[in-house]
Amino acid sequence: MEIKSIAKLIKQNGGNLYLVGGAVRDSLLKKPIYDEDYCITGIDKNKFIKLFPKAISRGKSFEVFDLYGKEFALARTEKKIGKGHKNFEITTNADITIEEDLKRRDLSINAIAKDVLTNEIIDPFNRN
Repeated sequence: MEIKSIAKLIKQNGGNLYLVGGAVRDSLLKKPIYDEDYCITGIDKNKFIKLFPKAISRGKSFEVFDLYGKEFALARTEKKIGKGHKNFEITTNADITIEEDLKRRDLSINAIAKDVLTNEIIDPFNRN
């Protein structure tokens, strides 16, 4: 299934699909894209699984799915609750916006997204 078809199905069910991270950087720099990661807003795990029953869940701490050779993660927030790089409280739900998801990302270039259907660049922190 083509990525635009996936995005349209998500949109028809109340969500949005965004290309995120290094792929957006490479796209802006007109470089080849080798690794596509996607973030989904507006739908929860159950709806995603209902829409894409062939998706393979592989996230242990948060919802990440493999679908047609690409990685799809539901939008999430993270709150530090202890020392080290593993002590986070992770929240995933349909109400988390793309801006909230981008805020948690560690590197500036990872804090931008591109709407798959409109090609709009979302850079709420002007870090590009």
